Amino acid sequence: MTAKRTVLIEVLVAAVVLLACSARTWVEGTVSDVVLQDSTVSVSGSKAAAGVVAGALVGAAAAVATATGGRIVRWVGAIAALLAGLLAVVLTLRVILDPSDVVGRQAATTTGRTGSVEADGSVTVWVWIALVGALLLLAAGASATVGMRRWAGLSSRYDAPTADKPARQESDWERLSKGEDPTADADVDAADPPR
Repeated sequence: MTAKRTVLIEVLVAAVVLLACSARTWVEGTVSDVVLQDSTVSVSGSKAAAGVVAGALVGAAAAVATATGGRIVRWVGAIAALLAGLLAVVLTLRVILDPSDVVGRQAATTTGRTGSVEADGSVTVWVWIALVGALLLLAAGASATVGMRRWAGLSSRYDAPTADKPARQESDWERLSKGEDPTADADVDAADPPR
């Protein structure tokens, strides 16, 4: 469960699930208000818990950084993935635990008011699917923090040159692209011009 490929797949699946669910209706409810009268309100996941989308994107980016980076980057990426999963779980649970508040806030926003209006709401199946995705992201972040010690980063060809390892020789084309004259270093015998 802590293999690099397994964790990457878990994070990507969780991110796709969360992003797909955020466009769907998470909460439906009714509002009885002077301005809105008796009306039905539907709230999408991106409006009910805007941070879930951010958590999914941060989790995916952190997992890629953890899989490809050096030792310090792996630590930072694994912790970021774990925190992104925790954020997604908390925000999703807030919607599940109080859907009426979500409907009330959305209804107030629709009329240009701040705060919330009195409303009744219930969650749809999409919020439960999003919770599964959030829990998967949290589990993948935890797996990354446990398994990253055994993960290797990219191969050494991506490392910066050091004193032990000289810099790669640039081709004439690369030097020309940088604005240098590659023929300036050529040994031209100026004393013996061609006849």
